[in-house]
Amino acid sequence: MSKSLRTFLLLAVIALLVSLVPAHAMAGTSVEQQQTPAPDTNDWERVRQAGVITFGTAADYPPFEFYNSNYELDGFDIALAKALAEQMGVEVEFKDFAFDGLLGSLQVGAIDAAISAISVTPDRQQVVDFTNLYYIGNSSALASTSFTETLRAATDFTGLKVGAERGTTYQIWAQDTLVDGGIVAQEDLLTYSTPSEIIRDLRNGTIDVGLMGGLTAELAVKRNPGLQIVGESFNQQQFAIAVRKGSDLIEPLNQALIALQSNGTFGALVEQYLQVNPNHVTPEGDEAIVDNVVVPQPVAPVTPACINSMAYIADLNLDDQNMTAPPIMAPGQDFVKSWRILNNGTCDWAADYSLAYVKGNRVEASMNGSPVPMGRVVRPGETIDLSASLRAPQVYGTFQGFWQMRDNLGQYFGQVVWVGIQVPDPNPPAPPPPPPPANINPNLRADSIYINQGQCTTIRWDIDNVRAVYFIDGGNQQGVGGHDARNVCPGGTTTYTLRVTDLNGANHDFPITINVGGSADYSINFWADNTNINQGQCTHLRWDVRNVQAVYLDGEGVAGVSDREVCPGSTKTYTLTVVKHDGGQDSRQVTINVSGAPQPPPSQGPAITRFTVSANQIPRGQCVNFEWRTNNAEGVNLLRNGGAVVAGGPGNGSAQDCPDADGMYEYKLVAYGVGQTEQTVSVNVVGPQPR
Repeated sequence: MSKSLRTFLLLAVIALLVSLVPAHAMAGTSVEQQQTPAPDTNDWERVRQAGVITFGTAADYPPFEFYNSNYELDGFDIALAKALAEQMGVEVEFKDFAFDGLLGSLQVGAIDAAISAISVTPDRQQVVDFTNLYYIGNSSALASTSFTETLRAATDFTGLKVGAERGTTYQIWAQDTLVDGGIVAQEDLLTYSTPSEIIRDLRNGTIDVGLMGGLTAELAVKRNPGLQIVGESFNQQQFAIAVRKGSDLIEPLNQALIALQSNGTFGALVEQYLQVNPNHVTPEGDEAIVDNVVVPQPVAPVTPACINSMAYIADLNLDDQNMTAPPIMAPGQDFVKSWRILNNGTCDWAADYSLAYVKGNRVEASMNGSPVPMGRVVRPGETIDLSASLRAPQVYGTFQGFWQMRDNLGQYFGQVVWVGIQVPDPNPPAPPPPPPPANINPNLRADSIYINQGQCTTIRWDIDNVRAVYFIDGGNQQGVGGHDARNVCPGGTTTYTLRVTDLNGANHDFPITINVGGSADYSINFWADNTNINQGQCTHLRWDVRNVQAVYLDGEGVAGVSDREVCPGSTKTYTLTVVKHDGGQDSRQVTINVSGAPQPPPSQGPAITRFTVSANQIPRGQCVNFEWRTNNAEGVNLLRNGGAVVAGGPGNGSAQDCPDADGMYEYKLVAYGVGQTEQTVSVNVVGPQPR
C-alpha cells in the first residue's frame, strides 16, 4: 500500500474522533481530514438568503465536466447543477478545483456543495454527506490498439503498468486490488492529475492500461483512434452530490433532483450529454438512497489534522475577462502573469509548496512556464502574490493554461487559476461578404448534410431573376443554372459555395457544409498552381489543412487555409508541416522546377552538433533545460514521447520542460532541411520516496 493511501486510511480513522468547525470532505494534497457533527449554521437558509448556491467541481472529466470551445464550464454535471439551482429558486455559481482537494474545500466552507462525478465510498462518507445517487455506471480499462489482451479479471493485469487519476476510486481499487493483492508492483501503478494525462501516456507507451469511467473512456476512443477499451465493469460507479457533514442542504437538493427526474429534465440532460438511455444509468427508489453515516462524538479532545486549501483572489495583471478578451501577444514574446491567492485552509503552506501548470486547451498552453514556489511560509488567512515567467507560443491561436497549487509531496489542492492569451493569425481570413438583399434567396439545401466517408449527397438550389449562378467546389467555379443540382462525394467535411450575381452585377455567396463522419482526424492538402516555371516567373502555393493545432510553411507559422506567391530563382522544394492535436507531426512537400536557372551545388543535409540536457534524472515537479546546435538545418522540432515541446524552433537554441508525472521520458531533437536527422536523450522523473 502506498504511503499516501496509508495516510488516508489512518486519518479517516482519526476523523471519527475529531470535533471542530464543520468539516465534510476528503482533502487533497496532504489528504488530512477533520470530522464534526451537524454544523452550527443553517446552510439552506444561508443559501436562500444569499440567493445563490456555490458548487465546486474539477473540470477535467468529460462528458461530466470540462471547458468547451468557448472556454466555459460545460458537461452533464454542470447542466444538472444549473437545473437543480433553478428548481431550488436560487442562482448558481461554480468554482473549479483540483479533484484531490475538491472535498477539502467543503471542509473549509469555500463551497456549498461538490458535483464532479464523485463516487460514494465508505471512506468519503466518514467526512461528507451525499444526496441520492443520480448516476450508476461502469468503469473501463483503456489501452492502445496494439494491446491484444482482454481484461476480464484482476489477475489479467499481471505485469502491466496501470494509470489512474489521483484521489479517485480507480486509484483506490488499483491500490487495494492490484497492488496490495500482489498482482501489480507498486512502481507500476502511476497516478495522474487528469484523465488527459493518462491518455497522453497511453499514446506514448509509458503505461499499458488506464482506468476511468466508461463514458469518459468511450469519449477518449472517439477522439483518439489509436485507443480502445479492453476491460469493463471492474469497479461500478455510483455518483452523488457531496455536502458538509450534517448539512441541511441534503433535503432541498434531493427534492430538486426528484423533481427533475419526474418532469423529464434529468432524462433530457442524460441523452444530451451522456448519449445513453436514461433508464440504464438512473437509479430509482431505494437503489438511489444513500445512508449517510453518523459519526460518533469524540470522548476526549483530539488535535485535528490540518487541511490544505487555496482560494483565487484576483488577477494582478493580464486579466482575460473570463477568456472573453485574452491579452494579445506576439509570437515568442516573454511576459509575466501574476495572481493573488489566499490560504483559506488550516495548514501552513511551506516555502517549497508551489503553483504549477497542469493542463491547457492546446499543447503549447504551458507557455514554457515552470512551477512557482511560495518562497516563504504562508499562514492560514494570509494572501500571497505569485508570478510566472512565460513565453507566448510561436504559433497563432488562443491559449488557456490551467495552474494548481501542490504541496511538497506533489499532491494538488485548491482552486484552479489560469492564464489566457491570444497570438493573432499572421494571415487572417478575409471578412465575410455582406449579407445578400432580402430578395436574394437561392433556397440552397442538400439531401443530407451529414454523411459517412465514402457516401455522396446532392446539393440543390432554386433562384430566378438573377444575372448568373456559380457553384464553387474547392476553388473551382462553374457556371450553373438557376434551378440545378450537383452530386458531391467529399472525402471529409467540406464547405461548398453557391455564388449568385444579381441584376446589378453584385455577387452574393451562400455556403453549405457537408459533414463527413468517420473521416481522418485531420486532413492536409498542399499544391501549387504550376510546378514547372521559367526563371523569373512566379507561381502560387496553396494549402487546405483541417483539424490540427498549428501549420508551418518552411518553419513559419501560417493559417490553416491560405496561399502564397513564390518566385524561386532555382528549383526549390517547399515543406508544409502540421502539429496534430496529439502533439505529433506530419508534412507534405511541393517542388517548383525552374527552367533556365543555374543548378545549385548539392545541398548538405542537416547535422546535430550538440544536444544536451541539464540532468538525466529529476524529482517530480522540477524542470530540465535543453540546448542544441546544428549545421545546415532549416529548423528543429523537440519532441517529448512523441509530443511537441518546440515546433519549428531555430537551428541553434534552448528550451525548458517540466514533466509533472513520474516515469521515463524520451526527448527527441529532429533537425530538418534537405532531409532530416535526429538525436535522443532520456530523463527519468521520480516522485518522493517513502521514509
